[in-house]
Amino acid sequence: PPQNCRIPIIFENDDLLAIVKPPHIPHHDDPSSNELGIMSILRKQQESKSFSYPHRLYGIHRLDRVTSGILLLAKSPSVANSMIEKFRKKEVIKYYIAISGRKAKKKKQGWVKGMMTMGRRGSFKLVNESDNGKGFRASLAENDVYVE
Repeated sequence: PPQNCRIPIIFENDDLLAIVKPPHIPHHDDPSSNELGIMSILRKQQESKSFSYPHRLYGIHRLDRVTSGILLLAKSPSVANSMIEKFRKKEVIKYYIAISGRKAKKKKQGWVKGMMTMGRRGSFKLVNESDNGKGFRASLAENDVYVE
């Protein structure tokens, strides 16, 4: 189960902690499936001493269930509020990297543009904007994906 997965700490200072969130874990608990979110998993791991930081952590931003990546957590409510405000004002730059299982035919980097829509079995897929007006825009340039 995801609650038993190792959650590595990749950065820590007096105010913040950065972890690597594995894919397929929601941010919030999902009562319909009885699935724990990342914050509840961390709390359970803190209780069992399998997560090295023992004190309360405060969420600053979220990553989608299907997304793996760096999740920033605050060590106090005041730092969390300050960082939430920075994210809200877009003073924080977020980078998204897309990895493909297919070899590039011509270029190893460039632009991929389209709409992200829900695909089969809960995964997301990239479609042309003209294919489906529902979804959100994503583009990839030099390994950075910017989601609007």
